[in-house]
Amino acid sequence: MNLLRSLHRSGQSLWLDGFERSWVSSGQLQQAIEAGGVRGVRSNFDALNLAIQRQAYDRDFRTLAQRGSSRSARTDYEYLLVRDLQLAADRLKQVHVHTQGRDGYVQVDLPPDTLFNVETAIAAAQRIWRAVGWSNLLLRIPATRLMLPVIEQLLREGMNVNATLVFSPSVYNQVFERYRRGLESQSQPGEFVSHAVCFVSFAIGQLDAAINLLNAHSKTAFGMMQAKLLFEHYQREHWRSLPGGIQPLRLVWDCTDIPPEFMWRYIQTLETPETVLMLKPSTLERYRQVSLLPVSLEDEQAEKRVTSEWLEISLDEQANQLMNHEMTQLLNAFQQLLDTIEHKQRHGSWMNATSMIDCP
Repeated sequence: MNLLRSLHRSGQSLWLDGFERSWVSSGQLQQAIEAGGVRGVRSNFDALNLAIQRQAYDRDFRTLAQRGSSRSARTDYEYLLVRDLQLAADRLKQVHVHTQGRDGYVQVDLPPDTLFNVETAIAAAQRIWRAVGWSNLLLRIPATRLMLPVIEQLLREGMNVNATLVFSPSVYNQVFERYRRGLESQSQPGEFVSHAVCFVSFAIGQLDAAINLLNAHSKTAFGMMQAKLLFEHYQREHWRSLPGGIQPLRLVWDCTDIPPEFMWRYIQTLETPETVLMLKPSTLERYRQVSLLPVSLEDEQAEKRVTSEWLEISLDEQANQLMNHEMTQLLNAFQQLLDTIEHKQRHGSWMNATSMIDCP
């Protein structure tokens, strides 16, 4: 039994991070879905940036140049992004239908410079959602105090949300309440009318690096213990106040920022039913042929017990730092992407081909 079969047996879904156009053109995405058991993907700024540098989008830039309209790096970015999301959503639609909306999503971050204001964040989400036009799109929104009303509003409008930067049961509860309110009828309290879904992402590697450097990546590291608390909380709370047919607030274990040499311990420990494991493609390839042992957050006995009170106190001290660090990284990655697009507009290898086409 290999890793993918082990995850399937445990009832855990596998999503891959770093989707870009070549995944479709090479058949990699279709193969991963049909043979590999992949049930979702995420587009990110770094992966798109590298793909543009490798000339994977030169045909798109040629098409944009031939249109002759006024363009900016941001409008070209949105053009490329929307096409990518549509292609991925099309490939994953069968998974979405087969799992009755539990999986089959393609997720994307909003432009990070729109996330400092409620109105701009909602407007950016609406624009991407309408442009893509697929119901299995998943919008990543940080669960900051400022963005919690955005999460509620997007769900009310029928958009799917992945609430990111959720590190504790208290924040999970805040997202849960916004989820419930976002799905509830405004005219008939207690009646749920929206079919949108919501996930919560826990970036476990970020927490380990910020909280406990000396003990990071061990079975008793802060992140591991907090993941255990979150899963126990999910098991107790995820059905409360939700009628039949409404999807629970599922957990996504985001393992994309964990060093490869420590990754197996996390995969092994985070094997939990009804959750999502998000990995980089390179991580999947590294461990594809390895089977999981029968140990997980459900039955693991930690070598030392860390109380929830201590965890909450430590998180209160670190939450703002973690969120600020993540937002800074997103802003930098997005700006680097825009810079690459602007350079491509001016100096792309496709320009000679465009000139030849335009010649009589």
